[in-house]
Amino acid sequence: MQTLPASDYWSAATHRCERRAIFATEWQCLGPAAPVDAPGGYLAEELAGWPIVVVRDGSGALRAFHNVCRHRAGPLVDDGCGALRSFVCRYHGWAYGLDGALRSARDSGLSDAEVAGLDLLPICAEEWRGLLFVRLAPDGPPLVEWLGAFGDACEGHPMEAWQPAHRAEHQLACNWKTYGDNYLEGYHVPLVHPALTRTVDPSSYRVEAFDGWARHTVQTRAGATTSGTWLWHWPNLAVNLYEAGMSVERWVPTGPTSCRLVLDYWFADTSSEAMEGNRLAIEGSTTLCLEDQAICEAVQRNLEAGEYVWGLLSPRHEDSVGAFHDMVRTARGPSNPPEGVTPDE
Repeated sequence: MQTLPASDYWSAATHRCERRAIFATEWQCLGPAAPVDAPGGYLAEELAGWPIVVVRDGSGALRAFHNVCRHRAGPLVDDGCGALRSFVCRYHGWAYGLDGALRSARDSGLSDAEVAGLDLLPICAEEWRGLLFVRLAPDGPPLVEWLGAFGDACEGHPMEAWQPAHRAEHQLACNWKTYGDNYLEGYHVPLVHPALTRTVDPSSYRVEAFDGWARHTVQTRAGATTSGTWLWHWPNLAVNLYEAGMSVERWVPTGPTSCRLVLDYWFADTSSEAMEGNRLAIEGSTTLCLEDQAICEAVQRNLEAGEYVWGLLSPRHEDSVGAFHDMVRTARGPSNPPEGVTPDE
């Protein structure tokens, strides 16, 4: 099977298309739901170029909006989390209730009739097992239906009982698909991850693709299957489950050749006695992440250099990468690479 064309990994037109066709239509994980547990709690961040904010209103309902004032597009809140009683635009002071309704067009001279309907623009928000999700598109499947069998694969792990303990962010100089391709195969493990290779048998590494999700399996050097459950869900979510906690990984495009990688860590025991073990787990994860970052950024440079046009996927190791590429094609439609870089038929 051929890969996606190299131009799909740097084309500004492709980036604009994927932003609308994929990241505006699919559910996106924002990490722990803890910041919005209590009424007035909010979480704000940028999602593939869209500033968004999620809040728990006074009645306990979960709500989400574009973090954009309807007056002249000022920001309502800064990125991050906190608590508030209402949204007040930081540019001109227009105020909105936590339900998104416009309450005051401060000192504008506009009548109630003129500002009628200028409420905040809503987006969808749901919580699942302590994780917060949003979807920009108003229409689409409920979250549990979208998760499908991926959610079933998480059963048996007490995710709700674990405590969020740490967040790490990395700015990657590569297209979001470059990192996604890397996550969906273990073919690179012997060459990129020396410490991991000493503990597992890379020849047994498999990534099995299902309907919109995938599962990693590998045997340890002693021959036993690892106790972890490593899962991926289209388009950009990884949940890595262990006996003592989990990490949730997501990578979101920030441009045609860059993305933001966010890793959140939960642990069953966050006491001072468990701190050293938790720290070592995070350090091991960080090492893997930095090794992946280095190779993905090198691949990205080669994709942009202009000589590589397309490649062939290994049927032994890269079926899940092929499934991912098919999902990209289906969601986005056929790519239109610049003249001169179309793969030979």
